[in-house]
Amino acid sequence: MNILIKVTYDGTNYHGYQIQNKLKTIEGELSKAINDTLKKETKIYSAGRTDRGVHALGQYVNFYTDTTIDLGNLPRVINFHLPDDISVISAKEVPFDFHARFSAREKIYRYVVYNNKYRNAIYHNRAYQYPFSLDLSLMNESFKYLIGQKDFKSFMGRDAIVKDTIRTIYSIKVKKDNKFIYFDFQGKSFLKNMIRIIMGTAIEIGRGKKDPIFMKEVLEKQNRKYAGPTAPSCGLYLMNILY
Repeated sequence: MNILIKVTYDGTNYHGYQIQNKLKTIEGELSKAINDTLKKETKIYSAGRTDRGVHALGQYVNFYTDTTIDLGNLPRVINFHLPDDISVISAKEVPFDFHARFSAREKIYRYVVYNNKYRNAIYHNRAYQYPFSLDLSLMNESFKYLIGQKDFKSFMGRDAIVKDTIRTIYSIKVKKDNKFIYFDFQGKSFLKNMIRIIMGTAIEIGRGKKDPIFMKEVLEKQNRKYAGPTAPSCGLYLMNILY
């Protein structure tokens, strides 16, 4: 049978999600835990990869197994073999041809800014702690230039290797809750560092260093060097994947 699990993790202490030789990664820990649970080598298929320091509340992984472990107990058994900063929170059977990555319709990411003059130790590695005031109306105006199908080459990490840099963003929603500002990105897929570079650029606009039209100008340049800095990974969360 084909099993789909939902995974949450704190990415602080890992070298990203994808398995890397001799490095501690989320996928590496998860693969080992599933192998230990099922007592056999099991290939896993992940919905996406997150960078070093990025967190997830809704990563999905599927794998094929003939296990007799009850699905209601499977998350608990896998979690027994996982470190405390990675957790499986649900498991269910899906159609045999379901694939966590290729069956996905949309991905939802959230970037969290703790906007306060003084840093708070509780939110260390949980949010981008930014001490200067931000004009959200300017940031919202700049985001309008990014909605739809665009070539996001200017917002791709320099070390990324992809042939197609065209992506579709369906929406960018901004919500302020006391000192926290949440930026929710919904799209089909995203380039490496894409959301973090967009956020770094938008924060410069929110500070008043650039006008909102700057976002459009950067998009049209098709060159990473014209965009703003890459915002820290600690503020980014993979929230959910829609199937």
